[in-house]
Amino acid sequence: MAVLREVELESQVSVRGEPQPGFPTEPNTSAGGVLWLGADEWLVVGGREADYPDAAAAVDVSANRVCFELSGEDVEDVLAQGCTLDLHLTVFAPGRCAQTLLAKAQVILHRTGDERFRIFVRPSFAPYLRAWIEDALTSPRSSLRRR
Repeated sequence: MAVLREVELESQVSVRGEPQPGFPTEPNTSAGGVLWLGADEWLVVGGREADYPDAAAAVDVSANRVCFELSGEDVEDVLAQGCTLDLHLTVFAPGRCAQTLLAKAQVILHRTGDERFRIFVRPSFAPYLRAWIEDALTSPRSSLRRR
């Protein structure tokens, strides 16, 4: 069964402009704590603004999102109750990320392991999303495994 917990992150920095060394350049991928969010936008988890002096913009957005971690063998089934993305392991493998809707809340989904996702959500939606996920965890659908 999946387990939900809130993750305290050191920092989150939005970097805009040309990709910095080591940044992922393939859409919806991550590398070393850096998530590709758009053609010229990345989210650096654990970085500092000062680390990116050559970027067009580097802004600390740590207060902009709460991070939940959902882990367990049925994470795909739990998330599928409120997300239209195909999150099957063969399609959305570890290292993939995407901006999407989960239970009608805007989120960033980041698959960090075979059975683990990080979910970034705005603080004002965090209590709602937490309650929705906790409810989805008890749903009969969450105990079904995809075949």
